[in-house]
Amino acid sequence: MSERFDTFSPRHTEPDPFAAALEAGTAEEDDAALDPRSAVALLAETRRRTERGLDLRPPWLTFVAAVVVLVCYGALWLSVRGEHPYTGPAGWALGTLYGTIAVFAVLNALVLRRATSGVGGRAARQRAIIGPGVAVIWICVYVVQGALHHAGAGSAIAYGIWPAAGPLIVVGSAATAYEAGRERPGTAAFAAAAVVLGSVACFAGPRAVWGVIAVGLCALLLAATAAQLWQHRT
Repeated sequence: MSERFDTFSPRHTEPDPFAAALEAGTAEEDDAALDPRSAVALLAETRRRTERGLDLRPPWLTFVAAVVVLVCYGALWLSVRGEHPYTGPAGWALGTLYGTIAVFAVLNALVLRRATSGVGGRAARQRAIIGPGVAVIWICVYVVQGALHHAGAGSAIAYGIWPAAGPLIVVGSAATAYEAGRERPGTAAFAAAAVVLGSVACFAGPRAVWGVIAVGLCALLLAATAAQLWQHRT
């Protein structure tokens, strides 16, 4: 039957050109959204923003750490620079060291508690494990210092080079491996730089090693502060 006189079959409608164009545009957008390179870039950007939002140590705290390092190691260097023969840091310098570190530790704990308030899950469990692990590493550094003294090592080693550079080398190496495993190259690079600083400073001798680390570590922390500020701006 001719379509002209066929009144029972459904009419054939021509496709709407506007609807066709809209469907084509939607398909192209879907293809672009599924582009693997775009997805990887979006995932990386989201991860960077999340890490900035969860940054537990603000730039001003890193700057305070730089000042603390300069004060502590600087006091130790001032107390030993005129010693002949070398016997180790004076009591007032050790008091400055422990007192300044205690105040900074309290400040750091307050900032950390405020930053992690209400945050639980995997991140909280990781912090609970990392804290005691770092403490054990620090304790072992000074256990080795006692072993060196017990074995007859001179004051230049047991009370000079090792206690000055040992923490940077041992703790810094552990931090480098940990941060690299978490795919945080910036923090891993900072920890590796601290290890290199401690290793090179050993050649400065038992007196100058304190001053070299004071200036070098302070400079590294100031650079880290600048990097944090730049990261927050971008």
